[in-house]
Amino acid sequence: MNGRTRAGLVVLLTSALATGGCDLGFFLGEDDPQAVDRCTELLKKPVQASKPGSVTVLLADGSASAFTRPEPTRRGDWGAELGEHLPANGGDLVAIGLFGGAVDWRTEVITPAKSRDPQRTKIDFDDTRKCLTDDMSEAMKATPSKPQSDVLRALAEGADYVRKWPGPKSIYLATDGLSNTGCADLRAASIGDPSDLDKVVKACAPELPKLDKSFTVKFLGVGNSSAGWTDIKTPQRTWIASLWQRLCEATQATCPAPDSAKPEIMEVDGAETSADNDVPMPTITVVKDNPVTVTVPASLLFDVDKWVLADRAQDALQDVYANLGQLRAKRIEVRGHTDSTGTPEHNRKLSRQRAETIADKLRARDFGNVTTKGYASDSPRCQPEYRNGQPDRVAMACNRRVEILVYT
Repeated sequence: MNGRTRAGLVVLLTSALATGGCDLGFFLGEDDPQAVDRCTELLKKPVQASKPGSVTVLLADGSASAFTRPEPTRRGDWGAELGEHLPANGGDLVAIGLFGGAVDWRTEVITPAKSRDPQRTKIDFDDTRKCLTDDMSEAMKATPSKPQSDVLRALAEGADYVRKWPGPKSIYLATDGLSNTGCADLRAASIGDPSDLDKVVKACAPELPKLDKSFTVKFLGVGNSSAGWTDIKTPQRTWIASLWQRLCEATQATCPAPDSAKPEIMEVDGAETSADNDVPMPTITVVKDNPVTVTVPASLLFDVDKWVLADRAQDALQDVYANLGQLRAKRIEVRGHTDSTGTPEHNRKLSRQRAETIADKLRARDFGNVTTKGYASDSPRCQPEYRNGQPDRVAMACNRRVEILVYT
């Protein structure tokens, strides 16, 4: 490349970088002095009369939980991963959106038609994919206009967008799946309890879009949270993927299994992010005092409204035994707690029997002087459980627990 050519390309590249995203453009060849904005050349805005061969919607979660914390210096770049799902029929419509509590639409284009020359078609498709993946990557540096993360709303808005166009329809959502608002607010769910899946799907039924098998919906990256946010273990990741699979199937769409792919990481030093609520995974907490209090979320031990231990309870019990084994217990009291759903009589019986179940396990491990008590909903950890007459399901989930008090 001669000096004049290099200088010309530097000027053109600097200008392109200033525009960002799809306007970056591409060059026909490193030694070609004529630069062409390939993105503008290839991608056209759809018009009312457009009849795309297919429609593909690519949505990426841009909520604050997609960025690292405490400082938002990095985040997942879903551009390349979503780019693998771009259609290659020719004359396809592609829409790109970023979502938090709602979708911000960023790009809407028709891809070039196929050429009679296969090599030209390949070049056009490769350049189109790079245009759109770069556009997605650039979009993900922004902050959604509506805070929090509402994955189901993003799906519904994507479906509404898709309906107005003919042809096969596909929606891809890149997200950790950790909704923290709306009917699928996972802070209110018994994460890990398979019996709770039906409950969430039923609660969300009025908000689910009505689709059919001509629609394809797939979730990417489910259960992979960003650094500094909640730590998701494999059983919990499996549960979250199952939830989104079930919600997808309830729309009647074609639903390939969600994947837990991890995106590339991009630097976004100093990004402006809105407030976002963490979705903590159920975990055992220990408060060291006298008595020492070991609190176990009910979802780690029991299925909904049951007092027989679930299979998944063994891991939690081993942690309980390990914590208690470090103490010289003179007396242990096991307390069962429920939320206020159901009658007081039912809750009293359920909380007492759950406490007895755990006490029996402790006695079998040679812990002595173990007593029990069922508090039902009389001793809430989080309150109020109702706000303006509506149930606060997050507070209710917090209150369903077993406490083990160890007096030393």
